Amino acid sequence: MGGTKRRPYGSTARTRQMLLAALGVVKVATAGQIRQLMCPGTASAQTVRNGCLDLGRDGLVESPGSAGRTNANGHLVSETLWNLTGPGPEAAAAVLDRPVREMGGTARGAARSGAKHAVKVTDTLLWRPVRPCLRPRRTPRWCG
Repeated sequence: MGGTKRRPYGSTARTRQMLLAALGVVKVATAGQIRQLMCPGTASAQTVRNGCLDLGRDGLVESPGSAGRTNANGHLVSETLWNLTGPGPEAAAAVLDRPVREMGGTARGAARSGAKHAVKVTDTLLWRPVRPCLRPRRTPRWCG
């Protein structure tokens, strides 16, 4: 883990910003889901886990629970859930360039209980990714 005293897990500023943006929108997600949403080109979710651990040391994210899912082989797998803490929505609002009042809550109770609905909602976002439109326009517009 090539970290420093401040960032012992070696996450980059860009990774931490992507994590805050993702959790600011979906509220609760596994490291694998965040990887698919924000950095799908990375080989594993370890980059996301390291970023979450570094943000956890800053008091911005936490992992109060886990979610169980069945993998492709039919085995039950437990995955750690991550969500923002009390000061987390403020940091996420800064990254997303939104007012803090629009950020909503931290979904800590949902994460603690396994967040089955939240995990399924995030899976749905992964199933139908948002992509930029190819139509020529002066301002970027996103298509669903």
